[in-house]
Amino acid sequence: MVNLDGVNVSKYKLSVTDRPPVPTPEQDVEHKEIRGRHGSLTKKYAFKDIEYKLTFNFLEDSAFKQAFRVAKLAFFNAKKLSFDDDPGIYYKIKSLVIDDADNDVEEYGQFEVTFTLDPFAYQETSTQTITAATTLNNPGYESEPYIKAYVAGNGNIYVGGHKIAITNINGTIEIDTALMNAYRVENGLITNLNSHMVGNFPVLPHGQTKISFDGAISKLEIDPRWRWI
Repeated sequence: MVNLDGVNVSKYKLSVTDRPPVPTPEQDVEHKEIRGRHGSLTKKYAFKDIEYKLTFNFLEDSAFKQAFRVAKLAFFNAKKLSFDDDPGIYYKIKSLVIDDADNDVEEYGQFEVTFTLDPFAYQETSTQTITAATTLNNPGYESEPYIKAYVAGNGNIYVGGHKIAITNINGTIEIDTALMNAYRVENGLITNLNSHMVGNFPVLPHGQTKISFDGAISKLEIDPRWRWI
C-alpha cells in the first residue's frame, strides 16, 4: 500500500488499482561521435527527476466528491512517498498533478496522480554523534550528508581525503551538502555561516569513508542520508 508522509492512503478511503511499479531514475548521458574514433565519446551527468504515475480507487458509503477533496489536500501537502512492502525507504515528492476523477457512480471514483519525484530512494537514517575518528559505510549511492560541528574557535573536518576548514566559530556550525549551505539555527533564527567554512561540501561515496576532526572541534553530529538509485 502507498503512504503519504508515513500515513497509509487507506485513511482517505483510497487504494491503488494495481501493485505499484518500482521507480528508477534516468541518467543524463551524452554520446558524442568523433570522426576517426571507434565508438562514441560518452559523458555521464546527473540523474533526472522521476515521473511516477499511480491510479487510485475510492469506494465508500459516503459521497465521493467530499472524500476526493480531502484526499487531494493530503496529496498536495505531502513531502514523502513510501510503500508498505519497502519499509525504511521513501521518495521525496517535488510536485504532483491530479487528473480529473472518473465518477460514474456517486459512491465510486477513480483518479490518476502523476508525481515528480527526486531521483533517489532515501533510507530513513538517524543522526550519529562522533567524538573520535570513525568510519562510515555507505551501502548505497553517493550521499549528501548533514554535519553539525561543535567548535570553540578553529578546526578541520576530514571526510575521506577532503578537508573542510572551520574558522572563528564559537558554538555550532551546520553543514548541509544537499542545500549547499553552512549555517546555524538558534532559537528559530538562521545565521548564514558560509564565510566560516573553507572547502567543498562533503559527499559520502559508496563504501567506507573515514571521518575525523581536529583543532577546537569537540564533536560532530552526522546524518549520512543514505540513498539509492
